[in-house]
Amino acid sequence: MSKHDKLIQKIFKGKVDVTPDEAVKILETLGFVTSPSGGSHLTFRKANHQSITIVLTQNPIKPYLLEKLQGALINEGYRND
Repeated sequence: MSKHDKLIQKIFKGKVDVTPDEAVKILETLGFVTSPSGGSHLTFRKANHQSITIVLTQNPIKPYLLEKLQGALINEGYRND
């Protein structure tokens, strides 16, 4: 199993230790693009998806962001196996 697959599993399991860097990797893999928001925040956007703002200094990410990542993965066809 690849690191990417393990990270997706970690997100679907609701692990609370997902780092901002891991969240950024997943969003970039899904085709989200970042728009400059300055400072410690990165806002990711993609057509037909809700925007997701990652706080880079918040380690680990908050549970509500984990839910948004799960939703983005589901919208892209990934399943919670």
